[in-house]
Amino acid sequence: MAKPSIGVRRLTPVERRWLRALFRAPPSPRVHERALTIKLASQGRRPSEIVGAVGRSRTSIWRWMKEFNARGIASLFMGTSPGAPPKANEEVRAALAQALGANPQKLGYPFTRWTAALLAEHIRRRLHVELSTDTIYRTLHRMGYRYLRPKLDLKHKQDPQEVRRAKRQKALAQKKSMPAPVNILWRFSTRQTFT
Repeated sequence: MAKPSIGVRRLTPVERRWLRALFRAPPSPRVHERALTIKLASQGRRPSEIVGAVGRSRTSIWRWMKEFNARGIASLFMGTSPGAPPKANEEVRAALAQALGANPQKLGYPFTRWTAALLAEHIRRRLHVELSTDTIYRTLHRMGYRYLRPKLDLKHKQDPQEVRRAKRQKALAQKKSMPAPVNILWRFSTRQTFT
């Protein structure tokens, strides 16, 4: 069953001036598409002709005309989309902060350091919220954390005297020794002598 044809109501003089101004200097390509749709519809063009001229689906054309009939010129300007609500809400941030303040082994995990993937798994188990590692990185950054790999060293297990001795030996080994003197045993010449 075909959808009924929707037309555009009669334009007011102010709306006609607005449409002319939008064609002279369109603020965006989308506004231009919508304005073209309304202009063609007000001239009595069929929806199939408008679809061919604008390059959008018939459903979009009908929706734009219906919005114009209800709201006028304001319907040509799109607002900003708020997007999906963030998954990392206050509850997730609180759980992350609590997890980062605790040793993972004390929370029942077999590892000693957190990674983004392990934090995402912890949040999934605790709050039943699926988060990507990128979301974990961004959330930690917003919370003021810096995610760095730990630098492992064994300074706490080293003997200070042995460290000093090893440094002295290394310095001695790296010193350049004086070159040995060169002894010249004989000289010979490649010049020919004529006698």
